[in-house]
Amino acid sequence: MHFKNCNYRIMNLKKIFFSTLFSILFISCALADKGYQINIQVQGLQDTTAFLAYHYGNRQYVQDTVKIDKEGNFVFQGPEKLDRGMYMVVLPGQVYFEILLDDNQTFGIKTTMNDFVNSMMFDNSSDNETFYEYMKFLRSVGEKTAPLRIELQDSTITEVRRNEIREKMAETDNNVKAEQNRLIKEHPNSLFSKILLAQQEPPTPETRLLANGNPDNEYMYRNYKNNFWNNIDFSDDRLVRTPIFHAKLNQYFTKVIIQIPDSIIAEADHILGLEKMHPEVFKYTVFFITNTFERSQIMGMDNVFVHMVEKYYATGKANWVTEEQLTAITERALALKPLLIGKKAPDINMYTRDQSSLNLYSVDSDFTIVYFWDSECGHCKRNTPKLKELYNRMQKKGVEIFAVNTESEREKWLGYVDENNLTWINVNDPYNRSGFRDKYDIWATPLIFLLDKDKKILAKKITVEQAEEIINHELNKL
Repeated sequence: MHFKNCNYRIMNLKKIFFSTLFSILFISCALADKGYQINIQVQGLQDTTAFLAYHYGNRQYVQDTVKIDKEGNFVFQGPEKLDRGMYMVVLPGQVYFEILLDDNQTFGIKTTMNDFVNSMMFDNSSDNETFYEYMKFLRSVGEKTAPLRIELQDSTITEVRRNEIREKMAETDNNVKAEQNRLIKEHPNSLFSKILLAQQEPPTPETRLLANGNPDNEYMYRNYKNNFWNNIDFSDDRLVRTPIFHAKLNQYFTKVIIQIPDSIIAEADHILGLEKMHPEVFKYTVFFITNTFERSQIMGMDNVFVHMVEKYYATGKANWVTEEQLTAITERALALKPLLIGKKAPDINMYTRDQSSLNLYSVDSDFTIVYFWDSECGHCKRNTPKLKELYNRMQKKGVEIFAVNTESEREKWLGYVDENNLTWINVNDPYNRSGFRDKYDIWATPLIFLLDKDKKILAKKITVEQAEEIINHELNKL
């Protein structure tokens, strides 16, 4: 769960509000030194099933499953200690409460269904007691500020009253921060304190003005970026098993860092080169960056993916992957590497309508649009007319289109070409002798690559509109 800005966020289908009494549970200490044993009673449950799940990054996985008796009692236990982190006790109806598992993994819990927080009590778990006392504190703060937030939305209130509300809410935020700082100071090494600390934003410096009197936004950005990781302990693997570390990685690499491959690669290598990074933190960070930018919809981000594979997977630093996984990921990187922005596009030898050969590199133009298409593809039918209009406008500006039909039936291809008067370079390779499908990583059509005079890739997997915009941008640079 997250507790930031006085909000208690439930990560399931329902929000749960809580209350009850507690009777002390009997705790067996047989597993105190090794193993785990969590005795739980939830009033209001009987004869059903409970799950113990754990966070790993932004996902949750089931660790243990037990039966709940007619009195609402159940026990999670095992001979080996669990990895430390934030866990979830999941109950019927997709409701749950969260607990912290650190070195002490032998304790008791008693609570009441439908009122978890207020009724939650622990035996032999001071970390969780502190955790839930803070939850109760946040809830009381939320109840006090809720009317103010509603009033602030009222467009009829005076500006004086609006400022009064803002001042009260700012004072409340300061009280929450003070409580957080108190807990962090009193329990500096606890998992809960590490979570609270990790969620705090870097301090905002005083505004610096430029000579023209405008705020120095670049200074503010650098300060924020340089201090972003101050409150994250990369040597503490417990954070990986909370939602916090993933959220910080995601914020930094997709929102803080300028979305340019070289900038992201530099930041990735810097963070992964930290000396005190725990192996589990290193593992998750490598996984996150590789996976995020392999799936990114931003053009050119596959450069980051290829870099990560070459530097961390192919070199054996990602020693947790299986041989099969390593083969798959390296093959994917090898397929993408020749198609990175700035690389010279692979040459392909295709066939014209009279079945004479014609290779891509023989096309002499300032810009070449390589267009992979299919006459029966619905998206192609919508894009081909747009591309024809672009060609008519920009052919005189040095734009040529190398249209590669991906079908095996020549009649359909040529019939569509003639019917629609497509006068650009029309080629195909029905038996894929050129290997164009693998060379250009073609999984679907239409697909557009934009090349410069030297056949270097300027852009790829773009729309017709984007192609024209990029061409005009390049022409304006001349």
